[in-house]
Amino acid sequence: PHTSKIMRRHLASVLIVCANQAECQQTVPTYQHRDQETGQMLTCSRCPPGKHMVKHCTGQDDTLCAPCLENHYTQFWNYVKKCLYCNTFCSENQYTKQECNSTHNRVCECRDGYFLEFEFCAKHKECDPGFGVKIAGTPHMDTQCEICPDGFYSSISSTTEQCKRHTDCSALDLKLDVPGTSLYDNLCGPCQPGSSKEGLSKCEEIFFYFVSQQNLKQRQIFSIGKTLLNLPRANILERWNKGQHQQQVIDYLIEWKRKQKKRITVEMLVGVLKRSKMNSLARKVSNKISS
Repeated sequence: PHTSKIMRRHLASVLIVCANQAECQQTVPTYQHRDQETGQMLTCSRCPPGKHMVKHCTGQDDTLCAPCLENHYTQFWNYVKKCLYCNTFCSENQYTKQECNSTHNRVCECRDGYFLEFEFCAKHKECDPGFGVKIAGTPHMDTQCEICPDGFYSSISSTTEQCKRHTDCSALDLKLDVPGTSLYDNLCGPCQPGSSKEGLSKCEEIFFYFVSQQNLKQRQIFSIGKTLLNLPRANILERWNKGQHQQQVIDYLIEWKRKQKKRITVEMLVGVLKRSKMNSLARKVSNKISS
């Protein structure tokens, strides 16, 4: 194929520039074009990223290129007649990671706590109690969970928390009162100071969690609520969380604890369960947890 003198001079100048820049390893890409006037097949230079072709090369002149207009771009060496429009717009739960410029379309990314799924940003999955985070979620991948192995536990739903190792009671010169499970920590006796964000001691937190995990029926939970809070039926219904039975039990117990204004003992908890006509659960709590 014929290469014009202008084209050869252009390539030579590029090669000279490249020789002085270590990062420039390639010559200008080319394309084949048949001159409509002469019928000759010409080798033309492509336009660089950020520009588009205005006119094909001729036997005398190389390809004529022009910069892309605002909000338009070309990402690669090209011979397109028009630059592409920056047609990516960030949607809900996304932010602009890279703004549109002459060489790139706008780049959007999911904000913290979300990942891209089918072109939309979905919320990272929470690992349920008994499971911990194996691999934290990213803007491009959901959270990966794993069941807590023997000796580890997780008592909360979380997108960030890994399974925690059970407390070693003997290392603290304490006795093991209640062995931990994948859902809660070992309970060492006597109870140690310290409280959770709800104001519960470690013992109270485990007492309440143990009761909430007993697969109670709705009527049983309602009965516990009435006994604990000593409120009319209508007031109990106002506090009802549909579909969240385990959390409902804990909410009732926490509200009861705040009204007591003192440390909750196993005896107090067993008494409440008996008054709620839940003798079987009361015996289970009494046998499982030593005060």
